[in-house]
Amino acid sequence: MSIIFSQQISSPRSCALILSLTVSILFGSTTARASEPRWSAKFDSKVRFYQMTELGVLIVGSEKSVYAVDGETGEVMWRRKNARLDQTDVAPVNGTDLVLLNLEQKDRASFEAVDVLTGNTVWRSDKVRGAPMQMAIDLDNNLLAVVVVKDPKGQAGDDFKRKPALHVFDLRTGDELWKYEIESKVEMMPARWSNEGATEVGYTLDNYHPPMFLDGRLYLFYEGVSSLDARTGKERIRERFRVNEEELALTEADAVYDERFIYASGRGRVRAISRASSRVEWEAKDLGLTPELILAGNVLYARTGGQFTRLKDGQVVERGPYGVSAIDVRSGKTLWRYKGADKGITNHCAA
Repeated sequence: MSIIFSQQISSPRSCALILSLTVSILFGSTTARASEPRWSAKFDSKVRFYQMTELGVLIVGSEKSVYAVDGETGEVMWRRKNARLDQTDVAPVNGTDLVLLNLEQKDRASFEAVDVLTGNTVWRSDKVRGAPMQMAIDLDNNLLAVVVVKDPKGQAGDDFKRKPALHVFDLRTGDELWKYEIESKVEMMPARWSNEGATEVGYTLDNYHPPMFLDGRLYLFYEGVSSLDARTGKERIRERFRVNEEELALTEADAVYDERFIYASGRGRVRAISRASSRVEWEAKDLGLTPELILAGNVLYARTGGQFTRLKDGQVVERGPYGVSAIDVRSGKTLWRYKGADKGITNHCAA
């Protein structure tokens, strides 16, 4: 098996491309010779997935091994033999030189943080069972939150649901500080869609926004909004509402915040959550699907409607109403609404 590079692209784990015995990735060049390979590398068996890290190291999973490859030269930096992993079993920790590997077997759990440059194990946990799906990191306090899901594989097109678990570690030592179980099963997103009928695929949590550390708390967005003490896991708030309407991905906005509030959307509303008390201070209602929030001074702009990925088949569908609402962040009052758009608004800016 060989990999040939000619131009660098962002390669999310859900977009691995396998073509017979060759995996081709376009690697950074804008010259007339951009189509010529910069390097090629051979592996011990068929390549199952690959993904690029922030440090320019390519993680490659074959049928027999996991490799780390220098993205510039194609040199194999290290190899973990006898490790047949799925693409969801590998997760680089952004902002660090670590990559998480789920090496779980039927009779034992093995979850490792590995130095992506050397392949050395930095720490290992036998308490984690499941593939790492999403993370949050607090470098100032050496905290790493990892959301895992057990056995995230199923038939393509299924209504696939699992119950995620959250583990919070000391980033330096790997000591588990606390664990939190999400109460309900949540709908998951296929890593890829297949036209081959009943094909088993991996599933991800890419249809949800990841957790967020802020003010000594950890916020989760799988069942609405939950706030947990970052050191102990003690629950501070839970505002439950359905996330991702109509089996669509990312119909709600990524949370934004200022000095006083965190602003989150869901169920046709925008909520202001106090950073001091974790209480919901106000709600702006009847907005519709709100996939984007932009904060500008004392005004929060909420884009409504748009194009969304349907989970069962990957098709892009449109959902309205389309428009923009301006909300006074001090009171939650809607200042004005623009409803004239008959098609989705792909972007807007505050001037």
